[in-house]
Amino acid sequence: MSAPGWIAVIVERNQAFHIIGSAEDALDLLFTNWPVVSGTAFVLAMETCAGTATGAVTEGEAQSAFLAAARDAKVVCRIA
Repeated sequence: MSAPGWIAVIVERNQAFHIIGSAEDALDLLFTNWPVVSGTAFVLAMETCAGTATGAVTEGEAQSAFLAAARDAKVVCRIA
C-alpha cells in the first residue's frame, strides 16, 4: 500500500525487487541497500524522506528526491 502522495515504485537491487510505497520505505532502502552513500542526490533523498516524519516535507517531494537519487546511482526502478 502506498502512502498518500506517493506512487509505488519497484526497485531492483542485488537481484531482488523492493516495493517502495512511502518515504519510510525509501529511507529504509537508502540506509540498508544503496550502492552509494554520499553525493548531493543521496543526501537530499535521505533528508527529504526523513522530513516526512515531521511533516516538513510531503510524500511527493520525498518521492521526487528518491527518484533523483536512484537516477544518480543508476538504480533500476519503475513506477508500479
